[in-house]
Amino acid sequence: MTEKEIPMKHPYHDYTLDDALELARTIKYGPLMNPTDPVPDIPEAIEAIKRALKTCGFNWITGQAALELLRSANGEEVTWS
Repeated sequence: MTEKEIPMKHPYHDYTLDDALELARTIKYGPLMNPTDPVPDIPEAIEAIKRALKTCGFNWITGQAALELLRSANGEEVTWS
């Protein structure tokens, strides 16, 4: 398996970059999305997750893990939690 085939994974949670992108897709299109709805690119996914984190009324660990993975994939410095 090459490095590109190995999914990027959160160091403390069982969560991958693909999971984070799929979460952003669900946020963008809703739970009943069409199979043809595209997966957002990383900057668009970051914005979708950030908006969702601002509006949820609780400590959303899944959203935070997704945002950390997306920021890392975007080349940003991340403090993993």
